Amino acid sequence: MNSAECCQQIPMEIHPDHNNPEHSHGKRRSLLPVLISFALAVVCVLLSMPQMFHREPSNLTLALAFSASLLIVILFGRHFIFDTWKLFHASNMNTLVGLGILGSYGLSIWNWKHGNLTDIYFDSAAFVAAFVLLGQWIEFKIREKMNLQMKSLTGLLPQMAHLISNDGVEKQVRLTELQPGDRLRVLMGERVPADSRLTAAKATFDLSLVTGESKPVLASLGDEIPQGALNAGQPIELEVLRKSENSLYQLLVTNVQKTLSERPAIQRKVDLIAKVFVPFVVVLAIATGIAWKLWLSPQSAVFMITSIAVLVVACPCALGIATPSALLVGVWRASRNGILFKSLDASEKASDISLVAFDKTGTLTYGRPEITKLKAVENFSHKDLLQLALSVERTSEHPYAQAVRRKAALEGVRELPATEVVLTPGKGVIGKINRDGKTQEVCVGNLVWLFENGYDSTKVPTDFQWDAEGTSDTVLWVGADQAYLGLLFLGDEVRPEAREIVQWLLDEGYNVGMITGDAENVAKAVAKALKLKFYHSGVLPNEKATIVKRLSAPKKKGLDMISEQVAFIGDGINDAPALAEARLGIAMGSGAALSQSTADLILVANKLDRIKIVFQILRQTQSLIRQNLILSFGYNILMIPIAMGIFYPKFHLLLNPAIAALAMASSSITVLLNSLRAMQSPTKAENVPEKIMRQINR
Repeated sequence: MNSAECCQQIPMEIHPDHNNPEHSHGKRRSLLPVLISFALAVVCVLLSMPQMFHREPSNLTLALAFSASLLIVILFGRHFIFDTWKLFHASNMNTLVGLGILGSYGLSIWNWKHGNLTDIYFDSAAFVAAFVLLGQWIEFKIREKMNLQMKSLTGLLPQMAHLISNDGVEKQVRLTELQPGDRLRVLMGERVPADSRLTAAKATFDLSLVTGESKPVLASLGDEIPQGALNAGQPIELEVLRKSENSLYQLLVTNVQKTLSERPAIQRKVDLIAKVFVPFVVVLAIATGIAWKLWLSPQSAVFMITSIAVLVVACPCALGIATPSALLVGVWRASRNGILFKSLDASEKASDISLVAFDKTGTLTYGRPEITKLKAVENFSHKDLLQLALSVERTSEHPYAQAVRRKAALEGVRELPATEVVLTPGKGVIGKINRDGKTQEVCVGNLVWLFENGYDSTKVPTDFQWDAEGTSDTVLWVGADQAYLGLLFLGDEVRPEAREIVQWLLDEGYNVGMITGDAENVAKAVAKALKLKFYHSGVLPNEKATIVKRLSAPKKKGLDMISEQVAFIGDGINDAPALAEARLGIAMGSGAALSQSTADLILVANKLDRIKIVFQILRQTQSLIRQNLILSFGYNILMIPIAMGIFYPKFHLLLNPAIAALAMASSSITVLLNSLRAMQSPTKAENVPEKIMRQINR
């Protein structure tokens, strides 16, 4: 038995778990069975205790009381009885309730048969069933509300789209009918039905549903607009890029569902406790009854009352839903801020992070470098230099190669045919071109890469070396046939929010640094501008994981050995080894990163200011898990001794099994309400799409 079997817990999916009896048993969705159960329970009390009307109990009144009580169990609570047979293989909360009800029936029938018409507990069995049914109904309603919050991730998408046919006629079609290349019209206040390309000059969109960005975003001709974006301006036309089911937004939702279906490490620990909880409670109830019967109060019915109360009051359900409900809240809040959980262990990992290491390109910077300057040897033009670099970089998707292509397009430079092109990540590219009828081997990359390909280190032009060492830009060296021909200077703007985030992390007590493949002078300039505590430069992609491992290694501080717990923030794909090696991996996201990243979290919005929200949500989620577990354990630690009769010897107070049932139900409700409270308290950066809708409609 695990904690998922202990109770009808909150499902770890966005959609209801139809295998869960509480979802499949339609009666428990209605309040009517609960009201009928309480009405029958009151009748049972009146019939079981005729002394209130100055009458003596009779076989007839007891038979009617037993019938009323049994009717509740047969109509609405038979699952309690069925689950008693699971005691030794898949026991759960219903097992304990069922044993309590059967115990009440057993003792009552025994006393009735032997002429004892006063110690009858049919009313206790009736109220136990009624209170548990009430608790499960309230729990279901709270869980339903939490699921509705999760469904809000998908509920705002349109059901239909305005398709423009080839002859210009507009018609309504379902999202599943959309195909790449279709033309769409999106009206003001409507959401984009599929990932599309903007065919208008400019348009304004609210991307909060996908990225959590609260401010409207201005898009230009050709920009990709994700499914779920809200048109905040005039009606526009779009071209569908991919089917609705393959959109970035659907990928995000699928990942959320997949993540929520996993069991985090802390939940597995709770499962181990829950596995022995129900058998332990059964043994404790039996031991309590034996102790009262043999030694403490042999002549009274205290032994049965305490045994039943122990069975009923113990609640593994609260324990089972404590972690899942808190994690559901964390995942929901993260999703509303453009943050995707890839691992439910992220909140636990974040609690002991002491060092945060950033990648530079695409993380601390925009990752869109531009060529700011060119330098060529005498009698070799800048266009010739750019043409050589373009020819061997034409198929590469590296940001530097893209910068070369953009610059060449601006300058009107065309590429030359290239063959035998070989790209080495973190170093450069080499290939052969045909120029003026002559084959040349062109090499583009860092200076060490040129040395490795046979370029003489003693023949490096002095002015080239001075310029390369004296700049904060990244420098690409260009050579052909072992001759140094020129330099390309690439600048990558530091994100304006980077300074704020680094300072916030430093203020929070984290050791903050950078691991980059850029040259020493570039890394030093960025580290100085951002006031980083440390940096590692010239690191190849596959070496970053080694640096992360080294940072995590135990170090001697005084007489103690101290190890840092590292969070690495980088590119979702290129930095995969470092993200996997770190205690906590956070990737700056894209559609590809969602499916391929080894990170624990992905910033779908690709905005660095989300780092602050990440750490806040992770801390709050871990705090909520602790609160829920304290409530769960605290309840059982407090109530089980009371149910055992700890106050009876001195105060003659016993916990009535019916009150025990109410207390048991309240523990699960308390845990769910605590999680729901956190769900209703959004972080400052969260944006509620309905509010924007109201503003637009206004």
